[in-house]
Formats: sequence, structure tokens, C-alpha cells
Amino acid sequence: MCRITGLVVVAVVLVGSASASLAATDPNVLCHKTVVKQLEKYKKTHLKLYRNCIDKENKGTISGPCLDTVSAIKLAATNSKVAAAIAKKCTMANLATLGYRADCQYGPSTPGIGGTCFGLPVTTPTEFAECMKCWKGAEFARLEGMLYASHAQEVCGTALDNTSTTCAAVGCTTPLPDQHDLGDTGENDCQRMLSKATMNYLLKREHILEKCLLKFGSLGTCLADLKVQLQLAKAETQKETLINKKCSNRTPVASPPFCCNTGPAQACMAAVDRNDCVAIVGGVVKEGKICNAGTCDPVGGPNQAITWWESCPSNQPCPGPTLGDMDGVIGCVDSIADGLVGNLLCLQFPNASACPTATPAVPTPTPTSTP
Repeated sequence: MCRITGLVVVAVVLVGSASASLAATDPNVLCHKTVVKQLEKYKKTHLKLYRNCIDKENKGTISGPCLDTVSAIKLAATNSKVAAAIAKKCTMANLATLGYRADCQYGPSTPGIGGTCFGLPVTTPTEFAECMKCWKGAEFARLEGMLYASHAQEVCGTALDNTSTTCAAVGCTTPLPDQHDLGDTGENDCQRMLSKATMNYLLKREHILEKCLLKFGSLGTCLADLKVQLQLAKAETQKETLINKKCSNRTPVASPPFCCNTGPAQACMAAVDRNDCVAIVGGVVKEGKICNAGTCDPVGGPNQAITWWESCPSNQPCPGPTLGDMDGVIGCVDSIADGLVGNLLCLQFPNASACPTATPAVPTPTPTSTP
């Protein structure tokens, strides 16, 4: 009996190994893995370049706007490599078998970037890659504009709705945060960590689910998997810990106080806004202070401000409840990041029940209310 059992075990192992080997050489499987891996590379590069650029601009290391020339060249180089890698491993037949569309109509033809992506041709694997990058890039830019709220119009353009030529519609933008550089300040440290932690969380969450989907092919199965749940919970905890490290005493305010310093000994004058202080009054902006009886004085109270959305952009109806504190901000970035990951998975896994409908859904995060 022992020998027979042993032979059965060996047979099962050999069959399993053969199945794994066949899967590894299946051209459709290889194509799908390549699409996922290369678009992940594009995502990492896009988020890292924008984050580093705006961080430097805030501190005055570069003048902006972002992306600067050096960063734009790096992103273009990654774009070319990603498209070439997908074209090398995929045919249009592979892509059709995997459930991808024969066009680029993954969302509505809006006046902005949506219309640009919608109209792209998809007759070759290279064109398919450009289509994917167009829709995904619009979502990445939207995330960058939302996280770096004080630079939202720099990333997305003056319009933050579906007419933006760069970003998917940001959502609720009332009131719009002041658009300005934060300087080398504690507020900047908070914004930098908030953005970095959320982007890292997004990367981890999508990678965890992508890896599972490539193995099991069902989003429902992956979300129910205990190992996956533990990994996602760990990523969430890491995000919250990092944000609280630099932002625990911050309150999101669209227009934080500032003082227009116009002379020695912290002398100040009233100014309409930061631009007025510098260009008209000829002063220097002092963040976190107010002009009190002709002198720049620190703002009182235990909490400092961060230039950010007072109501989560994903709230419906707009403007929705006030965020109030960093717990509200963390809840907001959770809803934004999770919604974005859902849309990205829908684009990349059309046959894995990752989309709410049989065809890929519109790549705009589902509006949710911040707790």
C-alpha cells in the first residue's frame, strides 16, 4: 500500500509539474503576464517621477512645472520600453483571447483625456499598449493631482473635470485648495509622506491582487483568500503608520493662513493671496503664521494645517461631509486608492470578474462617501 501511495503522489506531482510547464509556455499566459508586468513598470515610473518632481518644486530645488524636462524624458523612455515589451510577447489574437477589446473604447469620449484615449486605434499590440497607458495614465495623473492638492491644477490643468487633457475627472473640488509651493516646511513633509504612503499602498494592493488574479483568474476568489486579506491588511497598516508619522497633528484646510512678511522683525502687511504678497506687496510668504497688529505671529492651537481638500473628492453629493482631521484624510485616500485599483484591474483582467459588467467599465473610481 505504501508503494502504491507513493506512486500516486509521484504521479500527481508529475501531472502538476506538467500543467505548470504548459501554462508557463502558453502564449496567451505569457502575453497576459507581460501586459501586467509592463504596465506595472509604467505605473511605478509615472507615480515616482511626478512625486519626486513636485517634492523638489515645493522645496524650490526646481522651478516647475512638473514634469520637468529630465523627468519627461525618463517617462518617455519607459513608455517606449513598455510598448516594445508587450509587442514582443503578444499578438492581437492573444489579446482577443484574453478578453481585451478590439478598440480603445474603455470609457466615454469626454472632451478631455477620455476623448483622446477613446479615439486611439488598436490594430497592433503596440497600439494596444498605448491605449492601456492612455487610460491608466489619466488615472495616475488624477491620483497625483488629488494627493498633491496644492498642485492639482499644475498636474491636471485649470479644469479638474472631464475636460482636463491630462487627468480623469478629479471629482468634487469645492472648495479648491490654494495652489502654491509649500516650501521646506512641516506642511510639505506631511504632504510628501501622505502622497508617498498612499502611492506605495496603491502599488502594493494592485500587485497583490494582480499576482493572485494571474494564478486563480477570479477577483472574487482572490478577495476571499485569507493570505491575500492578510497582505492587504498589512499594506493598509503600513500606509496609516507612515501618514501619521508626519501628519498626526494636521488638519486639512483648503486655504491655510499665511503672513505677508514685508520687512525686518517680522513686519507684515495684508495681502489678498500669496501671489499678491510676492508680486504686488513685495513681501515674503510665511506659512503657518498670521499678520497680527503689523507682526507675523504663529497660528495658535495644537493642530497645524495642510493645504488639502476639505471634503473628499470621491464624495457624492458634492461637497459631502467635511474631512476634519487626518483620520478623515486617511479614509478619503483609502476610497480613492481602492477605487483606482479596481479600475486598473478591470482594464487588465477583463475576464476575471474584475469589472462590474461584462465589458471593461469606465475607468473612473466609483464615488463613495468618506466615513
